[in-house]
Amino acid sequence: MHISPPVLLPRPMNGSFSDWVIQCMPVDVARSYPVNPVGAWHGGIHILHTDHSSSQANPLRAIADGTIVYARSPSEKKDKKPLAYNGATDDGCVLIRHKILIGDQPVEFVFYSLTMHMKQVQSDILSNIGQPIKREQILGTSGVVDGKNAFHFQICCEQKMLDVLCGRTHGGVNIASPGREKPVYGAEHYYSPAGTPVYDDIPKGFVRTHATVTTEGLYIISSGGDTKTLRKKNDGSYDYLGSVAIAVNDISEAAGIAPLKNAREHSHWVKIATPVGDGWVDVCADNIMTYSDAELPDWAGWSLIDDDISSDSQCNSEVIKKLRASKPSEDAKAPLLTHAICKFPFEWDFLTFDARFSWVKVRTEQLPEPLTDDDYNELKEHIKSLCFFDKLPAEVQKELSGQIWHFEPRIFITQIQKAERRLIFETKRKMNDFTADDMRHGDMTKEKILQQGNHKIFTRFNFNNTVDEHFENMIDMGYWSAWGDYSPLINIMIEKFKKGDGGILRHNLLNKAFLEHSTTIECVKKIKEFLSNLLSNNGFRSLSIDDLQRLTLMIRDPKDGIKLPKFDNYDWFNGLGITIHDTYATKIHLDYININNEGFEASLSFKIQDHFGLDVSDLNGKYFEYSPWFCSWFILQRYKSYDYRPFINEANFSLVITG
Repeated sequence: MHISPPVLLPRPMNGSFSDWVIQCMPVDVARSYPVNPVGAWHGGIHILHTDHSSSQANPLRAIADGTIVYARSPSEKKDKKPLAYNGATDDGCVLIRHKILIGDQPVEFVFYSLTMHMKQVQSDILSNIGQPIKREQILGTSGVVDGKNAFHFQICCEQKMLDVLCGRTHGGVNIASPGREKPVYGAEHYYSPAGTPVYDDIPKGFVRTHATVTTEGLYIISSGGDTKTLRKKNDGSYDYLGSVAIAVNDISEAAGIAPLKNAREHSHWVKIATPVGDGWVDVCADNIMTYSDAELPDWAGWSLIDDDISSDSQCNSEVIKKLRASKPSEDAKAPLLTHAICKFPFEWDFLTFDARFSWVKVRTEQLPEPLTDDDYNELKEHIKSLCFFDKLPAEVQKELSGQIWHFEPRIFITQIQKAERRLIFETKRKMNDFTADDMRHGDMTKEKILQQGNHKIFTRFNFNNTVDEHFENMIDMGYWSAWGDYSPLINIMIEKFKKGDGGILRHNLLNKAFLEHSTTIECVKKIKEFLSNLLSNNGFRSLSIDDLQRLTLMIRDPKDGIKLPKFDNYDWFNGLGITIHDTYATKIHLDYININNEGFEASLSFKIQDHFGLDVSDLNGKYFEYSPWFCSWFILQRYKSYDYRPFINEANFSLVITG
């Protein structure tokens, strides 16, 4: 975890991170984000609490690693004006500048968090302004605001940082271009333009299936549980069309409508809801754009609100007014104000008070009784007692001057947590490579196959065998070479090969075989050692981009780096040495790392692929050409009259390490 709520409650074992965040941060609906009851911009939320009088108050904490840029001890006159403008109000506060990494291949994102209306600020916070602070470090305790047990919490960033976060500073995602290469994280999103074929079933080979063609652009969100489809309405909002349970399938060829030589080598089929029913779409098609959660897509509910260009604090945004007045339909399933990222001035700068608040002396719909001059001056003194912008370092003032971007804190924390996963290693050979020679099929004549082998007189290519007899040879291979717990895998693979539908095979038994293998154990042990050394050197702080780059270099080091998981020792006796042996492509992710002064806990996840197919070199000099097992396999795969499709074996597994 690299970001967490400002108040930590016990997290349910089976609950989601987002549900836990909401539980930790109950909002006063009268002081929510982004507008208060009188129509003024409100840059954060008021979080309610019930422990104001308790000696065991649940402390307020830093939500992420950062630097303390300002801290103020609370006044003892919270019950008197100017603080008690609408009731007793504490003025203790802490402002932190956070620099956090986001995405698989991370980028640095800078934002600020402000905790205001604290009844107590820790002495070590007050005495360490300008110094680093760690996530979960205690800041102090919550106080009161307007006589209510609550504290104000807000998150904001400067203009250029929003571009880092989502790739734009205005409008929605540009669907004319694909998403950014980095950062990338979270769910997969696709834009499918009008004219996209939607099939009743996944086309295989040259078999045609009935297809319809979409008449409008569709927006697809493919996450862990289901695939949602939306379409854009004339007013710019999105209409939810429905969801289908996650159903994806990777196959080696395109729809088969074109000759094979012109077909794409890889397709990724996703089942989606459309206005006329469910169907399959190839999201690898050239006209479909791919994105991730990192783009903060507008069809997922996100919006950038920058239509209020005034310098006052009144919300003059027509977009926000429309959102506040609207009621989402039951099936919309899209957030409104909580996912609005709003651009307006920092509210804690007293020098801008008159520019921001002169409107409160004018009658409005939200303010039917405007303030008198005396009331206005009283409000001015109250705001002055809370403001602190003039006390900030010059570089911080620069980042928080003018129009800046504000986030709903609970939604921001949930979103940024999605971006913690780091890619720490990947092979040069890529995943889902259906272009490799061992993935070719039906590309050889009998004469060409008989030319294979260094000593052709000893090769075992038998074209007198029937297809069934060739498969019997492969089954014999499994019988004589596979014993033990993993022995069923070779027959599972042969059965998939016999179906001839290519694609990717995933099986829990294969995951288990890799997870328990000695090469995996040694690989993980090495990575744990590398992480321990890095954290010892950086003082047990969050890993920087430089730290992650050093980790990758350690992993790749030719002498002292890792050996990747593979089946290359006793595995000739459990079937895995023959069917997989070495591997083709590997990715290793650092899913999360929790760091404290005593050590760390981290999760590593592996994605490993190998090809269940034979290339020409396998039958030339490796002695496989002298085995009827492999010769039958090669004939079934490469002989143009048989054309059985090879496939990719894929293992996915995770494990937790501590150090």
